[in-house]
Amino acid sequence: MTTIKNRSSIIIFMAVTFLFWLALYIYVPTLPTYIKTKTEHLSMVGLVLSMYGLSIAFVRLPIGIFGDMAGRGRPLIILCFFFASVGAIIMSKGNTLFMLAVGRAFTGISMGSWVLLLGTFSTFFDFKQTIFASSMLTFSASFGRMIGTGLTGFLNRRGGYPLAFYLSAILVVIALVIILFVKDEKKPPKTVSIRTIGNLLIRKEILLPTIISIIVHHVEISATYGFLPILAHKMGANDVIKSMLVTLNIAAITSANLLNTFLLRKKTPDYMLPAGAFLMFLGIMILAFSPSITYLFIGSLCNGLSFGIVYPILVGKSIRKIDRSQRSTAMGLHQSMYAIGMFTGPWLSGILADRFGIRPMFMINAGAYIVLVYFFIYLFFRGNIRQNKTTHIN
Repeated sequence: MTTIKNRSSIIIFMAVTFLFWLALYIYVPTLPTYIKTKTEHLSMVGLVLSMYGLSIAFVRLPIGIFGDMAGRGRPLIILCFFFASVGAIIMSKGNTLFMLAVGRAFTGISMGSWVLLLGTFSTFFDFKQTIFASSMLTFSASFGRMIGTGLTGFLNRRGGYPLAFYLSAILVVIALVIILFVKDEKKPPKTVSIRTIGNLLIRKEILLPTIISIIVHHVEISATYGFLPILAHKMGANDVIKSMLVTLNIAAITSANLLNTFLLRKKTPDYMLPAGAFLMFLGIMILAFSPSITYLFIGSLCNGLSFGIVYPILVGKSIRKIDRSQRSTAMGLHQSMYAIGMFTGPWLSGILADRFGIRPMFMINAGAYIVLVYFFIYLFFRGNIRQNKTTHIN
């Protein structure tokens, strides 16, 4: 049960999380088309967008480890927020692709704060309420993302592309000030060795769900936050419609997350993972063959529902059999690894789109995705069946 003191910290922390994610996503729906105004090459658009995932892949695990070693999360959270604000300002002034890439990389670095936000927030609750705590904070983040992406088009109409970046920087500063009012209690420092990380990485129960998550992020990020807005622009969509396409995707993710809480309370049915994975294949194919903007909305909806179903299952499976003392490290490792897909998705998809076009790129991605994702799902379930048989015999 939370105390009155903790209740105030919980409310403040949820407000900070809402503002932070709102700030990060308030310019996202039209970021690809903004970058496209600086270059004719879709490969360069993809490369700039990929800097976000690359930064996350590099910083998320080290920041989590440093936070555990320091015993405090707030100093690093403030540093990450600083990068988010500076990154937004750099992108607003970005006259070159290099500046845009640096700005996007800075916002990726800021995402290292998510592990710390989740970890600090969980300390306001009893140990048994950890999952409930993470669900609360994730809902605040999702709500911020939905509001942010919903505002993009209207802000662009009022002040052009730069306005959303300026507002993002201001919102992050407000969040930074608010978090100073939360008491940062020092926890006993923890040390994590490189050997521990390596031993976790080679465990199949972590490795296989993580590989599947990399593939899923590769396809989802390259579509929804990469080339879907550009395709919509070519089909005549204005900035408000582009915003709605991304907002619908996030709303679908949130709805699927809520659905999961009811369906997966006791045990994850075996069909949920392959069924959810197939839904994304269907969504990407709909985007590839969409004759009108209406079909883009249907494809975006399918992708969002798929991601909302698959992602929590993969997260849960990656830490389910891990000792409690190593779960934070395992989670940081999983999050850092799937960010590889957030990097490769926009980058490789941009190269394919430059060579073949956006629609053929979606078809290639969908074909490669369905083969690879089902191959690794098969390996994962086969490993579980063997392990269960061994346990039963013993």
